[in-house]
Amino acid sequence: MNNTALSSTSRPAERLPLSLGWLALGAFAIGTESFMVAGLLPVLAADLQISAARAGQLVLLFALSYAIGSPVMAALLARFGRRQLLIASLAAFSGLTLAASMAHGFMQLALARVTLGLVAGVFLPTASAVAAAMVSPALRGRALAIVSGGGTVAVALGVPLGAWIAGWGGWRTAYLLIAAVAALATWGLALGLPRGLAQAPAAEKQAPAFAVAREPGVLPGLLISMLWATGGFSFYTYIALFLSSTLGFGAEGVGAVFFAIGVAAAIGTAAGGWATDRFGADRMAQGFALMLVLILGGLSLSAQMLPHGLALPAIVGLSALWGFAGWGFGPAQAVRLIRLAPERAPMTLSLNASAIYLGIAAGSGLGGVAIGLFGVGSVGWVGAACQFTGLMLLLRAARKARVAGAPPAAAATA
Repeated sequence: MNNTALSSTSRPAERLPLSLGWLALGAFAIGTESFMVAGLLPVLAADLQISAARAGQLVLLFALSYAIGSPVMAALLARFGRRQLLIASLAAFSGLTLAASMAHGFMQLALARVTLGLVAGVFLPTASAVAAAMVSPALRGRALAIVSGGGTVAVALGVPLGAWIAGWGGWRTAYLLIAAVAALATWGLALGLPRGLAQAPAAEKQAPAFAVAREPGVLPGLLISMLWATGGFSFYTYIALFLSSTLGFGAEGVGAVFFAIGVAAAIGTAAGGWATDRFGADRMAQGFALMLVLILGGLSLSAQMLPHGLALPAIVGLSALWGFAGWGFGPAQAVRLIRLAPERAPMTLSLNASAIYLGIAAGSGLGGVAIGLFGVGSVGWVGAACQFTGLMLLLRAARKARVAGAPPAAAATA
């Protein structure tokens, strides 16, 4: 046995940094606030004395603020150090959440949600970029899964917990607790983030804003992210209506399925990160995309073709599998995009976040159109069609990469 082999086997295995946990806690606070509002609309409408439809604009305002503001803020703040950005944006999120808890009118809360969307659009992409930069490429998928897992746990546990707290102590109490969690994560980041993250790479500072969009493969990659979100949320937005119409589920049954999806999503995020490191980002992105085509198509097939006795376990099981595959896709896609332009990762991930939020909005609209034309049972077919289109783009990129002899994600796509 040679000396090289001895040195490689005796080298200690790389460990994931503990500071990833603080990044995940920050993502948990942001995810809880952003998703929780949808479940609090009746309470907010009653307290602020507005219609439920107007209260629903609070969801749209956050989504648009995040989608439009994230890449713009990334361009404006590219000269600042990533460590400072993470601490300052999460501290601002905590303060704004505290201010939102004291809002006494719709306009005050709407302004708070717009600014919350902006600072969330700074923190989350930067947190993902820093997580990827703190580890070797071999652990990048797992590091990204930890950070994105904070948002996933927010869906599984934070959102129902926030709704329960709001029912017990009012929505303002829920906001106060979120502000406290964000403040705790800010303190942890101030103590735990390495000082070496103080400066952004020179290439990131000097490159023109949005120049990364001209890198080969970036725009098709962003389209894949948008199709992924569009397909998923054409179903998820109307899941309560889907379950009540096809299975006769009431609020408790719908809540149980939501919880099952959240738990499966948390498992999928972790599994997706591990599998991305183990088998490669391109292979796992294609695998999860294929799963989503089959799962979403299976949901509509079960609703429209199976008798109730068989449809019930099929739809509940496929819904949980959708959470697993839908969130498992995220780490693989993030690694693919980072690999396209590693020195511009924050901007790339900001654009990716915008593509996802635009996809969420498009999915909600597309699902609504499908329901009006073909009934609620059709939303799975719509989602499957979007996922299939994304899968074809992934396979096209892989095919062009084989021809060019480059990694699939780095291949230029026309």
